[in-house]
Amino acid sequence: MRRRRKALDLTQDALAQKVSCSQAAIKKIEADERRPSKALAQRLAEQLVIPAPERARFLQAARAQGAADQLPLDALPVAVVNTAGANGSLGPVGDLVTPAGEQKSPFVGRNNEYGQFLGLIARLTARMGQVVLIEGEAGIGKSRLMGEVAGYARGQALPVLVTRCYEIERAIAYQPLIDLATQACEAAPEASLRKIAPVLLAEIAALVPAMAARLDDLPPLSADFPQARQARLFHALQQLFDALAQDRQLMVMIDDAQWADDASLRFLHFFARQIASRPILLACAYRDEELANNEDLARLLESLRRETQTRHMALARLGAGDTAVLLERLNNPKLDAPDLAAWLYRETDGNPFFLWSIVHALSEDECVLGKTASLPLPDTLRDSVRLRLARVPAEDRPLLDVAAVLGRRFDFETLLALTHLPEERFLHTVESLVRRRLLREHPEGGVYDFNHDKVREVVYRDIGLARRVLLHRAVAEMLERQTDSEAHERYARLAEHYERGTVWPKALLYLGLAAEHAQKLFAMRESLQWFDRAVALLQAHPEAATQAQQLALYERRGEARAQAGQVEGAVADFRRVIEATRALGQHGKARDGLIQLGMAYRRADAYEQAIACLNEALEASRAMGDEHHAADALYHLGTVAWSNGRNDLAISHHRQAVEICERLARTDLIAVQAFHGRGEAHFANAEPAAAIESFSRSLHLARGIGDKSYESENLMMIGWACTGAMGLADYRRALSHFDAALTIARAADLQWHLGPTLIGRANVKVALGKFDEAWADLNEALPRLEALALHRYQIMAHDALGCLFLDLNCSAQALQHFQRGLGLAHSAGIQYWIPRLQADEAMAQLRLGMACDQAALQTAWRYAQDHQEVWMTLRCLEALAESALARGDTHGCTTYADQLLALASPGDLRELMGAAHRLRGLARLADHACESARQALTLAVTLAEDIGRIRLAWACHRALAQLAAALGDQTAHNDSEGRARELADRMVQGLGGSGLTFSLETGQ
Repeated sequence: MRRRRKALDLTQDALAQKVSCSQAAIKKIEADERRPSKALAQRLAEQLVIPAPERARFLQAARAQGAADQLPLDALPVAVVNTAGANGSLGPVGDLVTPAGEQKSPFVGRNNEYGQFLGLIARLTARMGQVVLIEGEAGIGKSRLMGEVAGYARGQALPVLVTRCYEIERAIAYQPLIDLATQACEAAPEASLRKIAPVLLAEIAALVPAMAARLDDLPPLSADFPQARQARLFHALQQLFDALAQDRQLMVMIDDAQWADDASLRFLHFFARQIASRPILLACAYRDEELANNEDLARLLESLRRETQTRHMALARLGAGDTAVLLERLNNPKLDAPDLAAWLYRETDGNPFFLWSIVHALSEDECVLGKTASLPLPDTLRDSVRLRLARVPAEDRPLLDVAAVLGRRFDFETLLALTHLPEERFLHTVESLVRRRLLREHPEGGVYDFNHDKVREVVYRDIGLARRVLLHRAVAEMLERQTDSEAHERYARLAEHYERGTVWPKALLYLGLAAEHAQKLFAMRESLQWFDRAVALLQAHPEAATQAQQLALYERRGEARAQAGQVEGAVADFRRVIEATRALGQHGKARDGLIQLGMAYRRADAYEQAIACLNEALEASRAMGDEHHAADALYHLGTVAWSNGRNDLAISHHRQAVEICERLARTDLIAVQAFHGRGEAHFANAEPAAAIESFSRSLHLARGIGDKSYESENLMMIGWACTGAMGLADYRRALSHFDAALTIARAADLQWHLGPTLIGRANVKVALGKFDEAWADLNEALPRLEALALHRYQIMAHDALGCLFLDLNCSAQALQHFQRGLGLAHSAGIQYWIPRLQADEAMAQLRLGMACDQAALQTAWRYAQDHQEVWMTLRCLEALAESALARGDTHGCTTYADQLLALASPGDLRELMGAAHRLRGLARLADHACESARQALTLAVTLAEDIGRIRLAWACHRALAQLAAALGDQTAHNDSEGRARELADRMVQGLGGSGLTFSLETGQ
């Protein structure tokens, strides 16, 4: 062994690191003072590059079963073995569920399930992804089945990612995903990673530092709300796994999924639904007895079972024949008792873990086989573990206790340091516990785990309470000294150990840090679980924190609750902080709490309560002479008013906020928000030029502070102010700003910006007759918004889809979307956009020959008027004019059209001005006032063609042809009909391959 090591230019220390043992162990093996364990000998053979034909003899020699001098030796250093294939393809990836080199029982009783797996792997070549849900009780063989399948896949040179969930880590957000993503990051070629968008790589790096270490040029992440960040992470992880697959089959295996955290379960649901057309097999094993206590997992499984690519495997216990085959394959003289197989089956009821525990004890002489009836038998699985533990030498048990307190996989050095054993004694104990199949070694080096979680559970429960507390303290203190572990795991583990070690101040500190870290990873449920545990600890042990620390904890939990939509809980936390800070005379902190409370109410659309809190904060700021925070409160008051359809109040609040920012020469985020808010108020008041001026100022300030979110949003709003339905009808300018906003939003993956920007661009595309492009934008926007549960923007998307169908004269489909939008608005309690939707619904009904709700339309019009929602008022007037015309009330139609024109003209809203002239022309035509009809329709068609509003121009030419026919002017009739047909042809061409249709014979 020494000559082979030197031939490879390896020092004893270097070899020890490669095979996960100490340098002293290598030294003693080479001095022939000790023999390596079977597992260590196999690792040595691998690292010393022993040729396959000689490996068996090397292992025999290492175990003192053959002559070492018969082994051939290299005179020169051998070349480093390249694990990649000849074509550069990846070799096996990840960790085996059952490590190589560990003695395993014969694999029996699972031929059917194993064969199903092989068939599913074969189907992956046709890009038919599969999900396999493996269900069974503890010890039934789920892990073993996955281990055998993983071994087969590696034998086929397929990449395999494997992770296991741990009960003690249920509150650590994304823990199993971090394991999988770390393996994928290390294995995927850099060229493949570089094909993933940099912002998505940065999202992975925020979760998996290994990515940041590998690619050091990733962009910073922009702020976004939790649902959007989580959607971005899920998309990023999917692309990471795609990069690893590289058009080959990929295996992803998750064991003990019943202990996965909520955020990981949500990703599994997303991922499982995406792989139907990918060469990926996802296998998840879980204990069926845990489903009653795990609603999240139960819902996930119920949903996944409905997917066509899902297979459900319920593992049954082994049969009597399987037990006989097991003993036959072991071929062990110690197991040669008559009728032993039948007896074992009867007593263990076919549970593989239970069965193998007894067989192993018999094989290792841990109990003597006499008459089978006299064997001590446990009544339960836990008892079978205790039976095995009773045979562990007393001097080895302390190490096992420390390992159980560590909780999950633990490394060589940590375990050695905590046991305080001499290294030689430590190595002997670890090897003994591995031989007894209580611990197992992982092939990545220096890492151990319990062979089964039931073993760890029993060991931990059997430790005395006082000793358990001291061990937790010792583990926590050691982990605290180690700074190389990742933050997500470090904070969570320290919180867990200090809490179980009853060191309350430290436990409280790390519970809070774990909560904040989960919040940064947008795992809100996990974050709130940590915060709730911290508050519960604080209530039980108030001496663990100062009063300031206590208030800070409630404030932080309130912010997390508000972010997660738990408004009642957030209100309770903020009110506690406000009352306490007032009592302490900390008026600034009380004011800040009022602003937070107001915004929590706003998120819940509880506008009256929000306004009350924000008004109180405004008064407090003014009383303290703090104009800067007064501007902040005014901005929030304006957003609440605007969100609630009270643009009259929004205009006043935002104007005051801007005046303060200009007087103080502020260029910070509050100034960015103030100018943006004023732009929204002008926009809603049908003042697009003034809105664009405010948005442009906010855009300049946002760029100055590097705020990509507001940069994208301001560009988007300038685009909206240039649309025809709500602005200047400058379509080219609108498209350029929407495209610029989308570029930033896609690069930074600002999820909530994408939806409204795509909707705005679709509105412009519809106006230009590019229906296929508009259809594509809306079909990208709506699923995004539904996934993020953004009801406000879903309402806008349904309205835009309805308007598209209305332009195509498909009024029935249009009506469906308008009514869906109204239903969403009413169910969510959102007043915003309702007047417009009611107007659109009425127009769709009229074009279908149905009666519209005239009273509801009048009410919507008055509401929009009363609250200075001018752009909503304009749409209501257009619908009222159409309704009057349909009833034969030409005077009413003209009156409403004149009001529409009067409101649209000051802001130069040319598309709406054209619509008003068209309605006036249709009313005059119905009255047979042909000349005034011609003048109005000519003005309308001129405006429509000037701005490029193709559908409006088509409708005007149709009306002019009708007028010419009434006058008997065949030439004019033919000219107008010909122009209408040309425009209709362009609209049909604009359908592209969308599958949409356009009716020439219907519509106005």
